Amino acid sequence: MNIQSEKNKEYQKRLKKVRLYISHFIQVVNMAISRGDLVADTRSFFGLEEEEKKVPSLNSEEEVINWGKQLIDGEQKRRTMGMSPITNPTIAVLKVHYDKFMEYHNYQKSLKNRSQRAQDQLNAKRTQVDGVIQQIWNEVEDTYNDLPEEMRREKASEYGLVYVFRKNELNSTNLFQAPRMGGIG
Repeated sequence: MNIQSEKNKEYQKRLKKVRLYISHFIQVVNMAISRGDLVADTRSFFGLEEEEKKVPSLNSEEEVINWGKQLIDGEQKRRTMGMSPITNPTIAVLKVHYDKFMEYHNYQKSLKNRSQRAQDQLNAKRTQVDGVIQQIWNEVEDTYNDLPEEMRREKASEYGLVYVFRKNELNSTNLFQAPRMGGIG
């Protein structure tokens, strides 16, 4: 989890950078259409509506991934048809940032999966350990069950059993009645 958190800083920088390049690429396409350098149906190569002049939402990582792929694929289709490239930024520059982001994205996903597996394993072990502690607690109590209350507590404490009284138990007339187990729960 520490590694994941540490690497997330660089990941967020990469995400911000690729988001900026995607946004700028779409803005350049829209400006070229406004100037008459490109026709409006150029947007359809990139999965954009022909009349949509706004940059689509790039708020989520999935949107960034999808739009980056659509722009790269769309520009490749345009270029294979002999159309002039979009410049400033070029698709090559956008692709470099996109590929680097995807590298970090996949690495972060891998770290997240590893962290989740480790947490699941820890939770499973915790359940097992709690069960063993409960079993030991019960066995120690059963062993000294015939002794007077104070002596039973003293003997049980040699095994690490610590009785914790709740407020309502402290106020009761018999302090040694129905203590609650500490440390489990």
